[in-house]
Order: sequence, then C-alpha cells, then structure tokens
Amino acid sequence: MFRGILAAGAAAALAITAGAASAELAKWDQARVTKYAAELETATSDLRQALEGYGIQNATQANAYYQVRETVKNLDTAAEGLAAALKSGDDRDKTMARYQRLQQLRRDAADQGRRADIPESVFEKVFSVGSALIKLRPYYQEEPSPEEIQEQKGNP
Repeated sequence: MFRGILAAGAAAALAITAGAASAELAKWDQARVTKYAAELETATSDLRQALEGYGIQNATQANAYYQVRETVKNLDTAAEGLAAALKSGDDRDKTMARYQRLQQLRRDAADQGRRADIPESVFEKVFSVGSALIKLRPYYQEEPSPEEIQEQKGNP
C-alpha cells in the first residue's frame, strides 16, 4: 500500500522538477520559505499523529512499523526545528543542514514504509509532507541540468 503512494508522490515530484525552467536556486524569499516550512511542520505533525493512532495489524511487520514511526517522529522534530529557525530569521546558509537532515529522514521513512503495513488512511498525510518538501526544494537545491540528468542515467 505504502509503495503505491510513494511511487505516485515520486512521480509528482519528478514532474514538477522536470518542468523547472532553470538549473539555478530560486531567489531566497524568507517569508515564502518560512510559510512552506510551517506547512511542512503541520504536515509532519499530522502524519506522526496518524501513525501513532494506528495499531499494528500485522505482527510480522511490527518492527518495520515501529521503525517508520520513529523516523516520522524524528522527521516531525526536524520540521519543527526548520520552521522555528526560519521564523527567527535564519537564512538558507543557516538552515541548509536542517533541510538536508529532513531530506535524509524522508528517504529513510520511504524505505522503511515500503516494509511496513501502513493503512490507506495514512497515505494522504504522506502526500502532504511530500508536497511541502517539493515547495521548499527550489530554495535549497539546484535542479540538475539536462546534461547532468543524462549523466546520472549513464547516457552521455
């Protein structure tokens, strides 16, 4: 179940990033980035609450469920930290490590979520987190050029 949502989210993320007109970072807009971080904070909190309110249905996947739940807890804490830092006026340079940590936790949660039996009701929360991260990405990561994309695929 979780795989289908992650695949759909990944496809949406790829569609958005593939449509980017430029390989440069977006011009820093403190108010906008702070707003997106607040959206992420809300989304991760909702996801965390949804997972905590869900009981284990499949005992054989209990360990995977507990792992993803702990990672989402860390993701929520990291999102709170990013939102607070941006609200206090910290810029891209000061918040870059927090953003990178969020991305690592997102990848970890996606990997762990593939092994856990997560109910459909949690999926909309996953999509909200992905959407908020997609909004933040242009302010922290340069989009790869078409040449870089081809190199990553192994097609010179």
